[in-house]
Amino acid sequence: MDMNIAPSTDDTNRALRERLALVTQSPLPVPGNGSTHIRFRTLWDIARQDLELARLAEAHHDAHAIAHEVGIELAEGLYGVWAATGPSPLVATPTVEGYSIAGEVPWCTGIGVVDRALVAARCNLKDGSQDGMLIDVRVEDGVVVQSDRPWFSAAFLHTGTASLRFDRTVNAAAIAAEHDRYFKRAGFWHGAIGVAACWSGGLRGLLDRYAQTWRRSDGHSVAHLGSADGWANAMDAVLQQAAFDIDANPYDVDVAEARARSVRHVIERACTTAMDHLAVGAGPEPLAFDPEIVARTQQLQLYVRQCHGARDMEPLGRYLLRGPSDAAKGV
Repeated sequence: MDMNIAPSTDDTNRALRERLALVTQSPLPVPGNGSTHIRFRTLWDIARQDLELARLAEAHHDAHAIAHEVGIELAEGLYGVWAATGPSPLVATPTVEGYSIAGEVPWCTGIGVVDRALVAARCNLKDGSQDGMLIDVRVEDGVVVQSDRPWFSAAFLHTGTASLRFDRTVNAAAIAAEHDRYFKRAGFWHGAIGVAACWSGGLRGLLDRYAQTWRRSDGHSVAHLGSADGWANAMDAVLQQAAFDIDANPYDVDVAEARARSVRHVIERACTTAMDHLAVGAGPEPLAFDPEIVARTQQLQLYVRQCHGARDMEPLGRYLLRGPSDAAKGV
């Protein structure tokens, strides 16, 4: 039996694009400018309503925050940020017209929706070495790879996630090209907390739906609903504190990394625990018969897997061992 999930159509792409343009028409405060809590809260609000839309909106706003931090102007249009690497990493070579780029970028979210993207590449330097960089490209300059591993999940079905292959000279601008500057920015880690704000908002939206449709009235079941709300409130507090700490110390890369790893871990664990409470308390019926709960649950379960568990926590532990007093500052 063919279990492939049907891909997005032009109509669904167009509708998602219109909604994305609407929620991104006003710029968000950049992290560290004194209003980071507004940035995180806005992403949280979008995710509470629609986690699929939030995933795209977060990337667009992140692209503009990156551009602000490195001092460049982006082109008009809707943006993605595609920094994953796969078996054939993207390599860029400077040319008269721009850059000759070759390779594939996996996990490109927003194909068919966004106009442009900041993509991670290795740049061939004149001395024979390579340096990490971002390149601003038009999505239409790449070719969507027809994967032998089709997208089977119903989660984020309409965001158009696929690999994109580049194999020609494109008129592109290099961003954050010196000494792996993209990954070695404090803003990289501030942006990672923006993703966690979407996780938190997504959990609140799921909790809203469960509360609206709750059927069980016995004490044990209702207690699980209350526990899920407690975890959701805890996530809100963690995000708010992180925003204040970023504004108090926006440029220290080591502290920013430690903070982001800690916050993302706490929010991922809280989301997972709260989802368990909701599923146990409400029983199997909503997960079988309520399409909104099914969709929101699947999306959140997949989205929080961007948190890599122990692989994210080991660097934090080693940082703490290097200097607990400094490590605790702003985390």
